[in-house]
Amino acid sequence: MDDDQRELASAVGTTLRTARLDADLTLNELAKRTGLSQPFLSQAENGRSLPSLINLHRVAQALGTTAHAILERSARIPTTLVEARVSRSFEVSPGATVRFCAPGGRTMQPNEVTAAARTCADSSTVHPGEEFVYVVEGQVRIEVDGEEPYLLAAGDTLYYPATVPHRWFNDSDEQARFLMVSSPPGF
Repeated sequence: MDDDQRELASAVGTTLRTARLDADLTLNELAKRTGLSQPFLSQAENGRSLPSLINLHRVAQALGTTAHAILERSARIPTTLVEARVSRSFEVSPGATVRFCAPGGRTMQPNEVTAAARTCADSSTVHPGEEFVYVVEGQVRIEVDGEEPYLLAAGDTLYYPATVPHRWFNDSDEQARFLMVSSPPGF
């Protein structure tokens, strides 16, 4: 194997091992389900061999997933630096801007929102996945699914399903700055 194949074999092996452990299977149980040998599966998990696409499909099926999903999870995620001094911000509502902290296709979308005093999101939003909020400075009130609003101060966090209506407000006389991380991306 060349360097690229070794790197791929290692990444696929790690993904296979994680998926097998998540499925609560031993190597022997996986071998029985796939018809592949336990030593072969062990070599694949340890990155010493790269399964053919057909064998990867057999293993993926036994783990309740697809070969495509395993390869997708095994793809190397590029490291991306977004410097604050050169990043761009976009207005999301009057007096509030958002800065995308990790551009490109990602499995999560971190955004920094800066909200002037007495501002709010234009309206409630709903999207697939989950959302995490971390307040960096100021105070933010967040309404989630019509429940009693959550008042967050600097250092506070809130995690909720993004599939229900949610909206943020800065009711104070001070600027607020907070991170909103959506997974999968919601913007």
